[in-house]
Amino acid sequence: MPAVDFRQFRYYPCLQCSEPEQIAYRELSEEDKDAILPIVELSQIKYEASFQNSIDAIGTVFGDRPFILDLSKDAAPEAYVPKNNPDHAKIEKLQKAQNSYNEALLAHMMPTDGFSKWRECVSQYANAIPVLQFIDPASQSKNILRQAAQFWKAGVERLAIRITPETSEEIFPIIGQIVAFLDSAEQLLLIVDCGQGRQQIAERIEFAKRSAARVLEELDPSQVLNLTAVCLHDSYTSPPESAKIYGSHSRELWREASTGFPFLFGDYSGHRRLKKSSTYMPGDWKAQVVYALPESWIIYRHDNAQDPQGWIVGSKAIIDHDDFDDGLTCWGSGLMKAAATGKLDPYGSARYWHAAKINMHVSRQIGYDDEPAEGYDEI
Repeated sequence: MPAVDFRQFRYYPCLQCSEPEQIAYRELSEEDKDAILPIVELSQIKYEASFQNSIDAIGTVFGDRPFILDLSKDAAPEAYVPKNNPDHAKIEKLQKAQNSYNEALLAHMMPTDGFSKWRECVSQYANAIPVLQFIDPASQSKNILRQAAQFWKAGVERLAIRITPETSEEIFPIIGQIVAFLDSAEQLLLIVDCGQGRQQIAERIEFAKRSAARVLEELDPSQVLNLTAVCLHDSYTSPPESAKIYGSHSRELWREASTGFPFLFGDYSGHRRLKKSSTYMPGDWKAQVVYALPESWIIYRHDNAQDPQGWIVGSKAIIDHDDFDDGLTCWGSGLMKAAATGKLDPYGSARYWHAAKINMHVSRQIGYDDEPAEGYDEI
């Protein structure tokens, strides 16, 4: 398992296993891949894909580079049953695949023997830094500690733990106990996940500050300066139909949170996380082109449904936009510039344009030149 220095990475993009996210990471330059430590969530790649498909994809996409491995708790949705002329055989096959995925997911969430199924999963990757799993710290405290201890015993020299606004206060003493048996607090990365959203920014900032402060309270004074933490937040949700510029609050949130603690920066890679209740997919789609700026996005939506020319028209419109800065040299920006000249093949599919948006966003954030706010030394 890699013994990385968490502080050498300034950007922690969080990625799941969807096809666009895999493409976006794969198409980063080698230099950009070296500059980040991605937080990778095991999740369903697409409907009908198995849990093992996701395990295999992660090994293929991330290769020998270190990454942080987490587990998305989102279940595969129910198979959609149309009202008119349902194909029951097809629906049954899809539902069986979804059920199989959920059974595997549940098994990896079970706390038995220190989350042994999760530890077995992590052991398949020599370069994975595991995120400690839990659902309810109050009832699972012994198994959380056993999980950390067993990872440590197996030679895992770096661990991570992720907390959200929904995490109960019982987790903080457990974090303190975990650090107590490590050689140093620098071997545990605290991921403070403020979620995805554009509202309640002040509350999210307060959550980040309070979470870091509570963890520090549980540490021996000699370890306080060794703690490393990432503040994770994303502002890309649902841009209004009329939006041409869509601002981000994530850097603002990070700067303010960093007045309480020297957080590293992370986000969901500018990709909206949708929780679906069924596998329903609308029949119509509209081409969309999104260009990443340092703290916003330029957005073009085509008027016509199911018209691939929209990506060509949209790429031209982005380049002609007053706020276009031509500050990116990456696969996604290259795809867009090629489309602006009329060259679309072989990228006339929505998954490539979702991937381009993510690829450009990650590239932009890697090159972001900013420092956390001062004042954290008062803690």
